[in-house]
Amino acid sequence: MQRQLRLILVLSIVVLTAAVVVVLSLTPIYTATTLVMVDPADKNVLAPQSSTGSVAAADARIEGEVLLARSDNVLLTVIEREGLVGNPEFNHQPGLVARFLSFLRLREPVDLDPDQVTQQALAKLARMTSVQRHRATYLLSISVASEDPDQAASLANAVAAAYIDTQLTAKVQSTMDARTKLLEQLDTARQDVVGSDGSFDRYVSQNLATIIDQTGNAELSRIKAELDRLGERRADEASELTALQKALGEQDFAALSSRLADPELTSLEAQRQVLLSAITEPSDEEARTAQLSSLDRELQSRATALIDGRRALVQEIQSDEASQSRNLRLAILSSALSSDTLTEIYDLQQRAELARQQYDQLQARSQQLQAEATLQLPDSRVVSPALRPADPSFPNTGIFLILAALSGLALGIGVAFIYENFIGGITTDEQLAALSRTSLALSIPRAKTQPSRGSVSDLILETPLSAFSEAIRRVRTNVDHQLTKKNFEGQNRAPVIAVTSTVPGEGKTTAALALAQSFALSGRKTLLVDCDLRRPGLHEHLGLAPAQGLIDALAADDPGAALKSAMVTDEDTKLLVLLGSHRSAGATDQLVTSRNFDKLIAGAARAFDVVILDTPPLGPVVDGLYIARKADAVIFLVQWASTSQQDVRRSLLALDGAIDDRNVLVPVLNRQEVAASSWHRRYAHYYSQELG
Repeated sequence: MQRQLRLILVLSIVVLTAAVVVVLSLTPIYTATTLVMVDPADKNVLAPQSSTGSVAAADARIEGEVLLARSDNVLLTVIEREGLVGNPEFNHQPGLVARFLSFLRLREPVDLDPDQVTQQALAKLARMTSVQRHRATYLLSISVASEDPDQAASLANAVAAAYIDTQLTAKVQSTMDARTKLLEQLDTARQDVVGSDGSFDRYVSQNLATIIDQTGNAELSRIKAELDRLGERRADEASELTALQKALGEQDFAALSSRLADPELTSLEAQRQVLLSAITEPSDEEARTAQLSSLDRELQSRATALIDGRRALVQEIQSDEASQSRNLRLAILSSALSSDTLTEIYDLQQRAELARQQYDQLQARSQQLQAEATLQLPDSRVVSPALRPADPSFPNTGIFLILAALSGLALGIGVAFIYENFIGGITTDEQLAALSRTSLALSIPRAKTQPSRGSVSDLILETPLSAFSEAIRRVRTNVDHQLTKKNFEGQNRAPVIAVTSTVPGEGKTTAALALAQSFALSGRKTLLVDCDLRRPGLHEHLGLAPAQGLIDALAADDPGAALKSAMVTDEDTKLLVLLGSHRSAGATDQLVTSRNFDKLIAGAARAFDVVILDTPPLGPVVDGLYIARKADAVIFLVQWASTSQQDVRRSLLALDGAIDDRNVLVPVLNRQEVAASSWHRRYAHYYSQELG
């Protein structure tokens, strides 16, 4: 994180800036909440002692109320009452793609029909509305979010009111549906009562003679005759009453006076006829019309009074008939009847009594349901109406910016981790050691000054106390220690050290030359061989241009003469260097795998104390892998913060297949920035001011 601090800070600032821009561009949303209390006990004024039932049933009831409060029926009621179809916030707005296509004239705007507009408003209100139950309580919070705080409060209260109205309407409708069903049963019960009473009368009529014979009661015949007479009289009077009512409705006063035979009514009708037949002047027409209207009213009043008298007479006859019917029943029941007749009569009476009881119960329940429908109360009530919210509920600027800052920091750390471990170059010894699966990796700092002879490797001679020179000596010492651990000292030959890298330009040749010079300065007879047959470069570092080089010696039948002409000695360090001269025009892997190359390495190992091979990079060509097999130690150079970690992994995997446990692998991080080296910061006073 310290190495990638700049990247982390930049990404965090970018994300936080984008969050600020987004927050400033967002439309604030205000949320208002109405608190509603639901009573799970049914509200019934006529039965105030109703219970709520079990806890599970009450919970299920509350959950059902939540669904009802946010149902489409409630929301459509709010849309209609509040006129939301014409509200700008609920108007249908085409999407960004539709507006863009319309701007390019690739799509014509679509006009929605009223149903579609209503559906759009319903969908928008449904998204704006939320209904929640407060844990295990009977409280519901109805919340509405809107761009206008006043509208948010108004809609929250409107949704609560529509919900309560819908609940009450459903209760009233349920009660009325039950009453309608009950009225159907009431008609059936009424017919049963009439039928049961008629059955008794028919039985008496059909069996009266038998009953008289059984009882010897002549009074029964008299009562039955009187009952029949009253029935005939009632029928006649009822028929006459119907005719009179019809004549009154038609204002046929002549027929009324004829049927009623009332002197006063007859006199009024005569006056009316005289007035109708009288011839008057047009000027007297108004007075004549007024007189006719007055007579008509008197006739109407007198006829109505007389008809009411006839109606009272019919009712009196019906009362007498009912009295005689009761007398007949009592007389029959008090007579000495046979057991069969008594049983039959008792059954008829019981059926009639049960029919009347059922009819009375249904009638009472019907009246009760009518009263309940009128006196229904809602099961919910508003306990805290919504008020105008003072602050927007969205966006929560503080939380939003804190989350954005944390997200930016997390993104920066994630990108830095990916860059550090997968994409970017290697920047620490620990990274290189982890990649190479070794316990230790070394580093060589980048040279800050240029030596007089032009090659950075000459800093070994010119500034022996510089950080560069000390790093080369540290590499040399580490190689010696690693070879000692491998028990190399017991062999009768010099160690062969190969210096390689992943890609060209990582400072491999410079490091190989500096390492060889360091070995030579330590008093050991050292040979440095330029094995990069594709691109030899040691002669350029030494400022030489040999006519022949290693590639000529390996290709010759007698390589001795070519080797002698390619050998040079560094006068300052007594280092012997086998140079390359020119690039190969063909494949070189066959040269480094040839017998001549094997003889060269074997002879050099016998003749020198140290043999260092400057090999080609592992990425472009395979020569370095063949040469690594012939070396006792392989120094693998990686340029600081440059070479891709994926390439380094591939090269290390290739080396794993080329060498075995007998070989020493020394990973080295080359050209490390001095400012990034914690080692140098702590021990800079041990080095000279010329920081090579």
